[in-house]
Amino acid sequence: MGLEALVEAAAELLNKAVKPVLVGGQKIWVTKACDDFVEFIDGFGYVVLVIPSTKRYEFKIRYGFIGWSVGATLGYA
Repeated sequence: MGLEALVEAAAELLNKAVKPVLVGGQKIWVTKACDDFVEFIDGFGYVVLVIPSTKRYEFKIRYGFIGWSVGATLGYA
């Protein structure tokens, strides 16, 4: 399967979803791909929820930002 076919399949799946969720793990920070991931999310017009896994996680607040989830981090979840 080529890259174009994979992108088309992913877009088709996400466009069918009622409330699609994209999850980016800690590898996004390590590989410095956070800005690329945000650009990808913006391309679809999705909102963002940040779940910090380390103390040094940085994320820019932007349009569609729905907040931080710290329940699991603080032991409330």
